[in-house]
Amino acid sequence: MPLGISDRIIANAALKDAGLITDLDKTYVIDKNNLRRERVKHRNIISEEEAIFYKFIDGIYIDGRKDANLLTEHDAQTGKYYHKTVLQEHIVIVGEPGACYLTLHKMVEELP
Repeated sequence: MPLGISDRIIANAALKDAGLITDLDKTYVIDKNNLRRERVKHRNIISEEEAIFYKFIDGIYIDGRKDANLLTEHDAQTGKYYHKTVLQEHIVIVGEPGACYLTLHKMVEELP
């Protein structure tokens, strides 16, 4: 929300600029209840999709491997970018055969 302006006000202004909302026809005006119902509906859809995804995960395995990854950091004082190597733990999430395989890296310590 820029400058304290709600999403509903911005959406209604865009609809008015597009000509969908006029002084005579206000059928497309978005009120707070419409917004709330849509958020709840989409939140439920996302929750169902995540539940389906996580149902297939059989295990989380940590193989003890640590990967050295290169990161770029910005120094706000000088305005320069610096490269830094960090050591990250390798974590594997495995699902059923053929279903899914994800790899995550978790930062555990930095190399000098």
